[in-house]
Amino acid sequence: MTKLYANICVISVFIVGILGEFPNDPQPCKFGDTECIGKFIEYLMSEKYAGDDSLNLKQIDPLFLENVRIHQAADSPVNIDLKLTNNSVHGWKTAKVVKVKGFDKDMTKKNQLIFKIDYLSLVGDYVIDGKILILPIKGSGQSNITMVDVTLQMDFVGTPLEKDGETYMTIKDMQLDAEPKHMTYKVENLFNGDKTLGDNMNLFLNENWNDIYQEVRTSLAEGFSAIYGDVINDVFSKYSYEKFFTE
Repeated sequence: MTKLYANICVISVFIVGILGEFPNDPQPCKFGDTECIGKFIEYLMSEKYAGDDSLNLKQIDPLFLENVRIHQAADSPVNIDLKLTNNSVHGWKTAKVVKVKGFDKDMTKKNQLIFKIDYLSLVGDYVIDGKILILPIKGSGQSNITMVDVTLQMDFVGTPLEKDGETYMTIKDMQLDAEPKHMTYKVENLFNGDKTLGDNMNLFLNENWNDIYQEVRTSLAEGFSAIYGDVINDVFSKYSYEKFFTE
């Protein structure tokens, strides 16, 4: 049996296990089998990014975000109030799993997922007011903020939820962090549509992307931790925890 064929079999069996009755032989992923779990997660990213009702998996590429707010206090060099509405995140279907930790039978232990993603683009409407480094910024319109060659890490623990005589997992203490190799900004209609000021600000944002990102990194992580935590919780609300795995 070739390695490729074996991997396909593992993924297929795991899907069958989730969608129907678990077969006795062969078995789906075992508790803590991080290689098998990683392959399954990659399958969801690449093949089920449009969503899968049977898993309570919402569409993740693009992932629709109705409202996101990033607020930085006045003591930060990036002192902004940024409101994003009707935005979508593109790029998750390019994700590769580079590390999985946890998913043991004891769900309360730490779980970790690390992805390499070609790009993540946040596209939609924005309203911004404040100061970035030394320059004031103000505007509303369309924006595209893209991270390139991203390493993204999620850490969380599970907590048991008893329902209908079975134990489900809900996640808590979600911590997210992203490390891009580069970022690009395209922010339209800054300064009431003043093209010169807007072009200069976009140039400034792109030239200073790393300094800006380091200042807002924590705020972004906090905002998006809840969003991605909800995606994971939806999936684990479909079946009891033990039904996702085997001994």
